Amino acid sequence: MIVPMKKYVFAVHHAAYRHFLDELQELGVVHVGKSSEKTAGSEAAPLNEEAARIRYTLDQLNRFREEDTPDSRINLAPGEIIGQTATLLKQLEAGRSKLERLIEKTEIRAWWGDYSESLIGGLQEAGVPVSFYVVPAKKFNPAWPDEYPMEIISRLDKEIRFVTFGVSGEMFEGARREDPGKQTVASLTQEIRLTEQQIAAAERELQAMASGGIRLLQQRLEEIEVRLEWLDVWDNLTTRIGEGAVHLLEGWVPVTEEARLKEYLNQRAVFYLDSAAGPDEKPPVQLHNNRFGRLFEPISRLFSLPAYTEMDLTVYFAPFFMLFFGFCLGDAGYGLVILLGATFYKRFAAEKLKGYLVLGQLFGASTLVMGILFGTFFGIELAKVSALSGVKELFLESSQVFALSLMVGAIQILFGIVLRIKNQLRQAYRWQALSSAGWLLLFATAGLFAFLLKGEALSPVLKMTEKFLYAASVLMILFFSGSGPLHLRLVGGLWEMYNTVTGIFGDLLSYIRLFALGIASSILGLVINQMAISFGSAKYIGPVIFILFVVVGHTANLAISSLGAFVHPMRLTFVEFYKNAGFQGGGKPYQPFSKQRNHLSTT
Repeated sequence: MIVPMKKYVFAVHHAAYRHFLDELQELGVVHVGKSSEKTAGSEAAPLNEEAARIRYTLDQLNRFREEDTPDSRINLAPGEIIGQTATLLKQLEAGRSKLERLIEKTEIRAWWGDYSESLIGGLQEAGVPVSFYVVPAKKFNPAWPDEYPMEIISRLDKEIRFVTFGVSGEMFEGARREDPGKQTVASLTQEIRLTEQQIAAAERELQAMASGGIRLLQQRLEEIEVRLEWLDVWDNLTTRIGEGAVHLLEGWVPVTEEARLKEYLNQRAVFYLDSAAGPDEKPPVQLHNNRFGRLFEPISRLFSLPAYTEMDLTVYFAPFFMLFFGFCLGDAGYGLVILLGATFYKRFAAEKLKGYLVLGQLFGASTLVMGILFGTFFGIELAKVSALSGVKELFLESSQVFALSLMVGAIQILFGIVLRIKNQLRQAYRWQALSSAGWLLLFATAGLFAFLLKGEALSPVLKMTEKFLYAASVLMILFFSGSGPLHLRLVGGLWEMYNTVTGIFGDLLSYIRLFALGIASSILGLVINQMAISFGSAKYIGPVIFILFVVVGHTANLAISSLGAFVHPMRLTFVEFYKNAGFQGGGKPYQPFSKQRNHLSTT
């Protein structure tokens, strides 16, 4: 459900307004929003710059943060952390660049080997230049060794290296000179080890800085964001009247927090006006669901929050989503793995992850139940297991699974229309709910007379009732689908009828994907088992190959199928169900003016 909001307007004398904002932010219950204008005051500019430096430093330090290492304490101010981190990063970058150059030099020198630098220097002083060349093998001229004093050092498939003595100028077409450097391979290797030690030391210091500094930087960033929000309210969201003598501020408060706010306002004798949301106003949205519904709120937020005047559909799509996940994965073995894995990890996980793990438990339990109904356990067809021959009639066949997917889809679509009626009754144009009720009446009439009583001899009263119900449903659809004059309603009703008739069958057929994904997962599991048995027949290593194939194959199938089992129910929810429920969305989250930066829009 959506928590009702009340609009408050505060009027405060300019001399007390700063203190009022401080206390209002400390109270943390009033949503004042954020302006589209950038706060350009003298205090905001350096704060924005500091925040940018902190965010950059946090991004860098997070690369060196070790997950399993507890946070340590360091006696540094945030500015010192930023400065020392920047210095360490420069050292690290310089060390890595130096290491690359040294490795490149070592590789080049290794090709030429160790030679006497003093001998080369003596030849150079005596007027005998010594040059080192590399040439592609296909461009090497076999006549060069006979024409010039030279020595071939290495001959590979692609390159040839040689040294010339007493040859000046570019005599060797296609060859390039190479400088082996004056350091030996041994000295270069020693320098590489020293550089690697320096890099490791810088990385250790950055890890220590991350362990103790990230928390301090986050705290400072939170302080800056709190102050910038205060400045935004002061500069951009405050209305000044009476030549600035009185400052006005508007905000929204959940009715659940009104008592706290009014207690404060009465204690401080602050003048205020409160009112309910008007039809053209858009208050922020705060969701308040039961424990089961809260688990699925992260999924609903992937699409959009409902508008303030709408219903929150989270608790209504949650059971279907859980069912669809199990339907798409459709293997009892995979469901058991997810259920046990989520249950085990929940014992050690952080508190913020436990809600997601409970969701995993529900998905695993749903998959376990649906897998048993479908008769699949790690790709094994349970109906063909001799030990289960007595209960094989309980397992559904493919045609039954297909029919079940369409049946579940029809139920969700009709349920969505029911919710649309309930939602429309909350809006300004309540009579439009009659159009949705007309569709329900039309489907119910068709189901009764075209399917249940098909082929039956109907009495005159039933025939008259059938015609009356069809006519009533069509008239409700035609004349209550829109607003305005009667002829415009008729045009809108015809358009609505065309769109619904052509779209409802497409929506229904979309639920076939539940059947298709479940079958695909089962078939892949069956193929993995068959291939494992085939390779497992090899002598000696057969059992090892069998186990590896089963473990790796089913792990990959579980990962891929789980992704599809999450994405496709999400599509069915956000497209088919939301559309038939008349969901509009676009709500902005309730984010109170508060010193707590992690305020949620749900409770």
